[in-house]
Amino acid sequence: MALLTDGSPNDTEALRVYETAILSVANVEGIDLDAKLALATEEVSQDVLDILLDHTGTNDPLGSSRRSVGVADVAVTQQLKRWHALHTLEVVYRDAYNNQLNDRYQSKWDEYRVLARSARELTMRFGIGLVNSPIPVADQPALSSAAGVLPGATYYVRASWVAANGEEGLPSPMATFATPDGSVLVVTAANPPTIATGWNVYIGLTDTTLEQQNSVPLTTGSSFTMAPGGLVSGAEPGNGQRADAYVTGGRLMRRG
Repeated sequence: MALLTDGSPNDTEALRVYETAILSVANVEGIDLDAKLALATEEVSQDVLDILLDHTGTNDPLGSSRRSVGVADVAVTQQLKRWHALHTLEVVYRDAYNNQLNDRYQSKWDEYRVLARSARELTMRFGIGLVNSPIPVADQPALSSAAGVLPGATYYVRASWVAANGEEGLPSPMATFATPDGSVLVVTAANPPTIATGWNVYIGLTDTTLEQQNSVPLTTGSSFTMAPGGLVSGAEPGNGQRADAYVTGGRLMRRG
């Protein structure tokens, strides 16, 4: 799972699963969907923090420091992801209605407001997922080349941070780089978080065939240079950390 602080839980393509006309509506009404996704993330984050502060009390593992921690340890469960998508659509149609005062948009606004409220309640019943040692998503890695023996190629690359306990954060956004003939790819992960003790690198020749290229976590601050033999087989990029506990209406449920 991604962390709520890793960025928007959904993108514009995810919104189309719920509302096929959303791109057309946004285009006609001049609505920036990326901005609305970010706004919905902020609003859902504030609501989640309010839930943790007001409904968990001492049952929150970080109850005494929750205000300073905020939602940095909150995992994006499927329930929370759906809540965010429906709230985003609520925000979009609210703006569309206010732009035109069009009854058709009002009905959509009302529909998604009800659905978002229901999704929020479901998320609360299922539980707010919390991660004991949250690892933030990695920044897009820096790519370059060094002298080598491989033919030129275009590589697709993601990186992820790893903690001492073996937990791995959400892999970075995709980076691409075309190496010239007679070279090898060099990957550098930047801005390691305090919790990271190493990092993993995933590389492929297409954006859907990435595999892990390091057998053990690379040291933070070091670069990865592709071997003369080229790519090796490995694990696919993960989806981030699982929640270790769920806070449900004042109760704490441990995973397992």
